Amino acid sequence: MSWPKGVLLDFYGTVVVEDSAVLVGVCEDIAWVGGSGVCAGEVAEYWWGLFPGLIELSNGEAFLSQVEIEILSLERVLEHFQVDLDARELLVPVFEYWKNPALWPEAREVLAECEVPVCLVSNIDNFELSAALANLDLHFDMVVTSEECKAYKPHLAPFLRALELLGLEPHEVLHVGDSLSSDVRGAQALGIPVMWINRNGRDLPDGYLPEYVSRDLSGILGNSVGLSVGSDWSDGF
Repeated sequence: MSWPKGVLLDFYGTVVVEDSAVLVGVCEDIAWVGGSGVCAGEVAEYWWGLFPGLIELSNGEAFLSQVEIEILSLERVLEHFQVDLDARELLVPVFEYWKNPALWPEAREVLAECEVPVCLVSNIDNFELSAALANLDLHFDMVVTSEECKAYKPHLAPFLRALELLGLEPHEVLHVGDSLSSDVRGAQALGIPVMWINRNGRDLPDGYLPEYVSRDLSGILGNSVGLSVGSDWSDGF
């Protein structure tokens, strides 16, 4: 068996398109109600800034679901900008998108060509992820969620659970994801090699050095195109 013997795979942003466009729509709604003194960019910056702290604190007995974090953070946004809107109502299209996300064009073909077990490792809740997989008719050998582990990537718990299910060691797998903070940092903390999916050609910030970089999921098949960091491997799987 060529390396890797198994793949850990992020879902939102990696297999399916992230929810950014829907979230921007929510920010625009808040800015419009807030008046000329508030712009959507300010709302987004404040909102996005709340997530890292909430994610970091949400583990074990203090765990909050992604839905709960989304509502809590948006309520704080509305309070901060003094906008009289209902967070739950604003988030309806976001939660609906989580259940019906758009698949990246190459994803289905690449996943069909995989010859090693793939364990999905996602920070989205069980219900929404299950609905998304059903709606897209996608099937994975194993699935790990933050809700199951009571912790979010980059916490080690989801990665450890995936390794346990696969029955493999960190050096025997490849983790594939689009988030530098959640996927790259989290996996590398356990010694798991990472392929960073960089669809938009972003510059690699200081402090991050994924073993592989690919512009889309085709990189996990061992294709040399798109691999730009670390040593290439030609066997694929």
